[in-house]
Amino acid sequence: MRKNKTKGRLIVFYGINNLGKTTQAKMLVDFLNDKGILSEYLKYPIYDLKPSGEYINKILRSGENQEIGEEELQMWYTVNRFQYEPLLKKKLFQGKIIIAEDYIGTGLAWGVSKGADLEWLEEINSKLLKEDIGILFDGERFIAGKELKHIHEQNDDLMSRSRKTHLQLAKKYHWPIIDANQSIEKVHRNILEIISEKHNLF
Repeated sequence: MRKNKTKGRLIVFYGINNLGKTTQAKMLVDFLNDKGILSEYLKYPIYDLKPSGEYINKILRSGENQEIGEEELQMWYTVNRFQYEPLLKKKLFQGKIIIAEDYIGTGLAWGVSKGADLEWLEEINSKLLKEDIGILFDGERFIAGKELKHIHEQNDDLMSRSRKTHLQLAKKYHWPIIDANQSIEKVHRNILEIISEKHNLF
């Protein structure tokens, strides 16, 4: 994965589903914008991108078992990232701070957890822009947030494997780990501490 040489910053929140990543990403965007730091929330995959986003959404939320192989599904995720990358680069060159929920590491974690080879996954994603900061949320899921038809969120065994894989990748890629089961305010403070340490944004 090539380094981000643009003016802005790409900050990515990683972790299994239902850990409050969306809430924290949007809180951080609001905090930075209030400080006069132009920031924007982004959620991968980008479901409204054709054909990749619509196809991924259909697979994830059909309520049926996944019929295609995991390698094929992960290729669709990678295509989705490539499709959006020109716009991502444009925003970063404008100096925006992009707070993304999920990105390359998400594909690696879920792909490995579902049987795909890590080196192969790294290779197909290797030409994508690399995030400036990756932060892993870890903890017990907030079950109230489960989607009834989401093929990942209803599979507790898969979710457990994915959590372990995320932790392994955090060690490999040096993602700071945040306890997602703390109060919303404490998690927010932890994020600000990490960002302040990595990049003097405020």
